[in-house]
Amino acid sequence: MRALVQERQQQYPDKRVEFWCQDEARHGTKSVLSRTWMKKGERSCVPQSNGYSWLYVYGFVHPWTGRCDLLRFDSVDIASFNAALQLFKARVDPKNEAHIVLYVDNAGWHRSKKVVCPEGIELMFSLPYTPELMPAEHLWRPLKEGLSNRAWSDLDELRNALDTRCAWLMSQAALVSRTTFFHWLPKA
Repeated sequence: MRALVQERQQQYPDKRVEFWCQDEARHGTKSVLSRTWMKKGERSCVPQSNGYSWLYVYGFVHPWTGRCDLLRFDSVDIASFNAALQLFKARVDPKNEAHIVLYVDNAGWHRSKKVVCPEGIELMFSLPYTPELMPAEHLWRPLKEGLSNRAWSDLDELRNALDTRCAWLMSQAALVSRTTFFHWLPKA
């Protein structure tokens, strides 16, 4: 990554070059169960829901600093990805002072010829079938921790909780950096 960033810095000497990662996650009204601490001999009682409504979060992360931008959408498709790219660019670099190398996986909506990258964003694709190498993939665990062991009566209730949790995670730069910064990133 460092060599790529240095190469792009030579290509764009008047811009700041940044390396970001992106991934998507699905959150639904079906309950997600996780382990909880209980006193010895007691059993936990967790509400459950078998809902089938979904929301999607597009996560953008800068692993070195822990900055992240989380955007909620109703679907995952090419149109939503294009909209997410536009919003991300407007929120992270509104004055167009940076060239952003965005590391994404090989999802069909990332590779489509219909993807429209805003000026200043360059997509870089990960190796196929390697989610463990995607730093943005590791955003989802702390996000889901605050949403597990709960039942959602409807999509609006989930939407409010998800928005609150996303806002919390975006304010936790140290946690995000610890979670998403891989030891091999500077050496790659």
